[in-house]
Amino acid sequence: MISCDDLLLNSCCELAWESQTLALPNPSVGAIITDRHGMILATGIHALAGTAHAEVLALQQAYVALTQDSTILSLRSSAEIHEFLLSHHRGIFHQCRLYVSLEPCNHQGKTPPCAALIAALGFEKVCIGIADSHSLAAGGAKRLADSGICVHISQNLQVQQDSQHLLLPFEILRQKGRFVLFKIALRLDGSHTQGRISGEQSRIFTHNQRSVCDYLCVSGATLRSDKPQLNARYATAPYDHTKQPKLGLISTHETNARFQILRHPSEITQLDGFVVIEGGFSLLEAVREHIDMLLVFQSFATLANIPRQSHTLHTRFTLLHATRLGEDMALWLH
Repeated sequence: MISCDDLLLNSCCELAWESQTLALPNPSVGAIITDRHGMILATGIHALAGTAHAEVLALQQAYVALTQDSTILSLRSSAEIHEFLLSHHRGIFHQCRLYVSLEPCNHQGKTPPCAALIAALGFEKVCIGIADSHSLAAGGAKRLADSGICVHISQNLQVQQDSQHLLLPFEILRQKGRFVLFKIALRLDGSHTQGRISGEQSRIFTHNQRSVCDYLCVSGATLRSDKPQLNARYATAPYDHTKQPKLGLISTHETNARFQILRHPSEITQLDGFVVIEGGFSLLEAVREHIDMLLVFQSFATLANIPRQSHTLHTRFTLLHATRLGEDMALWLH
């Protein structure tokens, strides 16, 4: 039987999948804080690299819930939130528990170390989905334990697997210097052409993703038939709707001054950073061996009187996670 602690760690993972890949080159992380009765006070998701981590955002909300003092909500930078909590906490977290999908960081990077803040606040217990394998950030659990906090790293296989799957984009990018995601939108009848497919929330997620990726790649066929703008105009805060990713064009013969031309799918491996490829089944077949994950936006609409669409792709993916995005489902496959 799964424990209450592990159920809440599963919920942390569910939260983090809502912003999967959007925090790259940082990992997506989810956090939950409960009071002494086990009631959820706050949640947090690490949404964008360089901004406050999941634990800090949850602490910001939990502070308001416990004190009714909303002053902290005006603070945006992680350092400001850290300083405010250290000066004003008055021991209010001593009977609270923190749940987080990944071991709190233990180093000073673009933001202060979460482990140092949590240790100073004196939580009753901190439950962790998976230890951090990154040597630079690891050590948070030990720091917390040394401060007298009860630390639980889940031994539940399902929690460990969910936490590890969540980290795949971060780990692949860290190890290879490149993470390649293929994105396709499908209707219920399997069609993926003839106008808009995804709903508003999927469209916003796509544009948020474009605002943080390093490269956005399409095929020559997509460029000719759809004439896509390939920008992030629908991105929402904290993502920058004005940011333009570098563009790649996968084509054997076309040239275009806006794009870096990739004459063969294998040239994708020459790109660095977070690479998003958007297209249909023909392009997916061409690049299959060069991608790390597949993201399917599954619409539940159908379209009448469209030409029968066929392909010769023969492969199998493993489902990592399914997330509701408005009227669609986001299916993350590996």
